[in-house]
Amino acid sequence: MPFVASEDALNARLTRVPLDPIPDRADLYRVPLIGSPSMRLVLIEMPAGFRTIPHRHPGAGESFFVLTGSGTFTIGDAEPLAVVPGDLLFARVDEVHAIEAGPSGLRFLAGVGPNEDRPDEEILVRDAATPR
Repeated sequence: MPFVASEDALNARLTRVPLDPIPDRADLYRVPLIGSPSMRLVLIEMPAGFRTIPHRHPGAGESFFVLTGSGTFTIGDAEPLAVVPGDLLFARVDEVHAIEAGPSGLRFLAGVGPNEDRPDEEILVRDAATPR
């Protein structure tokens, strides 16, 4: 998830995050909510069946809080985890992770800290089945 500059985030004292059913979307929807040097928080909506490429954040951990919909998170070499609203997940620093939205789509908050634009941040291009 890319660096979020302070001027590109809402950075409001209070933000009402929508909890309504996910509207039909053809692609990923991303709203930067908070951008500070120590962390970034982004609202992400994925349409049904959308998948991220396995990736990692060197030097940063990432947390995910599921708001609506369902999906599957694969973190590290653990078995994929089926998620529903209210689930909280965590990928440790440098831990490979990937997300797949379920049949009704998936809306979640993703927090990464620290909020750095690192040259070694990467999306993995090797076979996703290859363990780290």
